[in-house]
Amino acid sequence: MENIKVSVIIPSLDGYRDGKVPQLLKMLKKQRFKEMEVILIKGISPQGKAINIGAEKAKGEILVIMDDDSLPADEFVIERLISPFEKDPKIGMTGASIRPSPDSSLLQKLISREFPRFSMPVVSKIVESDFPCHGCCAIPKRIFFEIGKEDEELKRGLDPDLRERIRKKGYKIVLAPECVVYHPPPESLSKFLRMMYRNGVGSGFAQKVKKERVFITEERLKSTSKLYKPFALRVMKYPFNIIFHLSKLRIFRVIGCFVYGIGVLRGLLMNEDKT
Repeated sequence: MENIKVSVIIPSLDGYRDGKVPQLLKMLKKQRFKEMEVILIKGISPQGKAINIGAEKAKGEILVIMDDDSLPADEFVIERLISPFEKDPKIGMTGASIRPSPDSSLLQKLISREFPRFSMPVVSKIVESDFPCHGCCAIPKRIFFEIGKEDEELKRGLDPDLRERIRKKGYKIVLAPECVVYHPPPESLSKFLRMMYRNGVGSGFAQKVKKERVFITEERLKSTSKLYKPFALRVMKYPFNIIFHLSKLRIFRVIGCFVYGIGVLRGLLMNEDKT
């Protein structure tokens, strides 16, 4: 009888992603941990719905969620990702440290330096953090269903929403030691700007239809603080954030903040039944 402990769920619109999906599947086959299945969900949007479909199909006790443009850095990623669950039953989610790949372009490396979630530190021990994300994370299937699965109505902001609901159930969220996955920023400035705009639109739309599920993203490694902030407070802090990043010469952060803000306004103006 087939022994499956881990189910790797990969949501992908086309199942190819400019050749990144075949690379990911190839690297998963090289993983030292073999008691796993890979579930590729194609053509389903939004992402939360695709992940939920994968979870319903999963045979494993642990769900590993990976973006279709992620790439394990070595053959030990799955093994290291699930190891913390054996050490502490209160851990509800683990994450790999997201890093730019060694062959990233200069532009990608520059963007990564200014956005901590594209260049997370690699930890040597289990660390509670707000950094784990859908780029590569693991959740016991029983906990995933206990918290009500992914919110299928959210177009953006799945990561902070999922983390917050896991914490509310009393579970810890941690980075797994020595666990690295490559997930670089967009490879061109135009794609970077489109990403920031889409994220802004998604945040603005979520603010309109589910404002209690919109959370800020923490940029410090060790943080488990309450991440809900009233929208009015976020608006007030917006110009100060731009000034702060400008003072640090974070040019891409400044540009990204402007484009993100435009996206938020667009999202706030969208019809609630718009898909």
